[in-house]
Amino acid sequence: YAAGRGEYTYTRPSRHRTPPIVLPGQRRPVPRVANVNDTSASVDDQLLARAHGEVDGVLRAHGVGDTAVSVYSVDAAVQVVQQVRRARDIRLAGAGGTDLRPGLAAATDARPRPDVVVVLTDGYTPWPATAPPGSAVVIALLARHGDTLPPTPGWAARIECRLV
Repeated sequence: YAAGRGEYTYTRPSRHRTPPIVLPGQRRPVPRVANVNDTSASVDDQLLARAHGEVDGVLRAHGVGDTAVSVYSVDAAVQVVQQVRRARDIRLAGAGGTDLRPGLAAATDARPRPDVVVVLTDGYTPWPATAPPGSAVVIALLARHGDTLPPTPGWAARIECRLV
């Protein structure tokens, strides 16, 4: 949790005191985010640059300023796991085949478990048959304008990010 506008709580009372009244403080939940990047050979440098832009967007949108986001570089296996605060700090590794299932498993097995797993991929990967336990999954499909995108599993939210 971070201090600031959000929900009211008595676990951290307000600094404004009016004896004998105790006012609640405010705090907002900050989600734990894991980011699974597809670094297979089918995802080229332009799409990876777009993925980095999306990572910065995820950080800004969730207000994750003081905490880091876990980034998993995955091709057919998990290559690199790191904690970043900015997209330019990401070191990517891989360029083999594509199977993001080990990356999803590694992200959801992490402790503490992330609240949201964001998968940045071109979508050409086998998907698990069931949703990873305990985390919401968002699949951001990276493609060029006019490309046909593959289907994604029904248990995940789908976002299409196209290069123009």
